[in-house]
Amino acid sequence: MISKIMGKLDRVGDSSALINVGGIYYEIMLPSALADSLKKNGTIGSDVILHTLDYIEGGQIGNQYPRLVGFAELVDKEFFGLYTSVPGLGIKKALKSLTMPISEIARAIETEEASVLTKLPGIGERLAEKIIAELKGKTARFALARDSKPLAVPEVKPDCADEVLAILLQLQYKRTEAQALLDRAISTGKRYKSSEELLQQIFKQSTPGAPR
Repeated sequence: MISKIMGKLDRVGDSSALINVGGIYYEIMLPSALADSLKKNGTIGSDVILHTLDYIEGGQIGNQYPRLVGFAELVDKEFFGLYTSVPGLGIKKALKSLTMPISEIARAIETEEASVLTKLPGIGERLAEKIIAELKGKTARFALARDSKPLAVPEVKPDCADEVLAILLQLQYKRTEAQALLDRAISTGKRYKSSEELLQQIFKQSTPGAPR
């Protein structure tokens, strides 16, 4: 397990960075707020330290890839490791969901406020309840974290999002289901010029066997 990396910043994107460690380049996924911070304050070639978790992406033998996800603070890494132990909460979804400080998320878990958790992108009622069931009693120390800031930047909602939500509701989806479908499509980072494009993406992701 690679638990910490110190190297020189070679490149940083919207959700990842490339770190040069003695001539070996590691691509590390980042929470979007940390990526933004490195873009604004980091200098290419400067030394950076990231606390990392490794995981395997892909569910089929022969199509599995080792990945790294990094954090500036150890407490953020520890919370994320616990957070992603919840079945159904994958790494990418979890990274995009952290638009509240971890102290607020942990407090909502400990006080069983599922309504707070459903405000996080990609977290519907069922998943919020599962997070509480799995983690209540384990996150109290994170609820006490001071000067905590959101690890993810909320994604910009397309102009057609409200129209698409209304269409899904007309199609007899429950509001939580419709919002989850919409959030999932928006989380791809694609730019949607019309409601038809956004609905097409939702259709693709809802098709059995489609990549999530």
